[in-house]
Amino acid sequence: MACNERCPFCNVPAEDYPSRATPQEELEAQLQAFVAAGERTLTISGGEPTLLRQPLLRLVRRARELGLQHIELQTNAVLLDPPRCRELAQAGVTSAFVSLLSDQAPLHDELAGLEGAWTRCIAGIRALLGAGVQVTLNPVFAAQTQDRAPAYVAFVARELPGVRHISLSAVQPHGRARDTPELWPDYAVLGPGIREARKLAREHDITLLNPYCGLPLCAGWDEDSAHSVEAVDPSTGPGLDNQGNKSQQGPCLSCAWRTRCGGAWHAYWTERGGSGLWPPQLRTPNWTGPRILDQGPTRWQRMEGRWAALEPGVTDIALLWRPGDTQTLARARRHLARQIARPAAEQVQLTLGIDGQQSVEIVQLAAAVGVRRLALRGDQASLGRLARLSGLLIEPLPAAVGP
Repeated sequence: MACNERCPFCNVPAEDYPSRATPQEELEAQLQAFVAAGERTLTISGGEPTLLRQPLLRLVRRARELGLQHIELQTNAVLLDPPRCRELAQAGVTSAFVSLLSDQAPLHDELAGLEGAWTRCIAGIRALLGAGVQVTLNPVFAAQTQDRAPAYVAFVARELPGVRHISLSAVQPHGRARDTPELWPDYAVLGPGIREARKLAREHDITLLNPYCGLPLCAGWDEDSAHSVEAVDPSTGPGLDNQGNKSQQGPCLSCAWRTRCGGAWHAYWTERGGSGLWPPQLRTPNWTGPRILDQGPTRWQRMEGRWAALEPGVTDIALLWRPGDTQTLARARRHLARQIARPAAEQVQLTLGIDGQQSVEIVQLAAAVGVRRLALRGDQASLGRLARLSGLLIEPLPAAVGP
């Protein structure tokens, strides 16, 4: 995990890990197990793996001998020159994931914690490309660079035309940046810039990627879920496990994209109040019309008067409930209790429409059951008062619903 840079935002800082390099016999055992599992793509990361020249070459050659077809090197590229890149390519490196942190040298050097790093990194990228190694760039947007996403893409298109992929990461509140929120980008600034950067990238045939350490979909990615690692079609099974690092709050509760997005880092909600996050498409319950309704990334099932078995692929339930029907309410409570243990993006959420006169007591009952979203009869002012008192998301129940 040793590294020759000192990025102030590093998520896996060297000081958190033993300083020794992995012994050759351990590497061999890891490779053997990797190949036995059927893997064909290997990523070698660190720290900075190029600090160990001969061990790195031995590892790459051995991986290729064992049949691994794609070998990626994650690197800051400052130690790479043309001879060394040719050496790596001949050993078997097929691609490189390079942390070019900014299109501007002073900003890159500040974020890398190493003076002169930008010039050497650019030279290393060009050397990799010259050796036939495919390069994906990884800017990690921080507060200092949060407005430079379009400029970054324009720079790559102009100065590094051999690069066809950019993975747009952002500083996350972990590692060295855990206690320095001044480094975290503001999604209200970065999100609009990502939209413009995506437009520029399309014009130059560059593919932009939104990785796990990137952004919530609403921060620039809601129109390109296909290149967002968390945006998995819920009908194919569980999405990416966010390991408890992220949560859906506030605007996420009414967002149709909640099934494809892990939300934001916990600390971004507490420290920044979710700045820049908004529902690009509202979840709209189908109180009338077809029983099953596909609505973009959500799939609604309407239940009127009684609880019904869930259809395949359903992500949201619109349940019309009449006060006094304790059996249906008990079924709804059991359903919500089972959902709590699942990641928010995988939960089958419930919107409860109450077919009757609204009251504080009815709202309190729904909250006690675990309902977070209600549809009630009443004017906007009274519903707003109930929402403030309960902390629930409350909306009008259409007049056409019910008898």
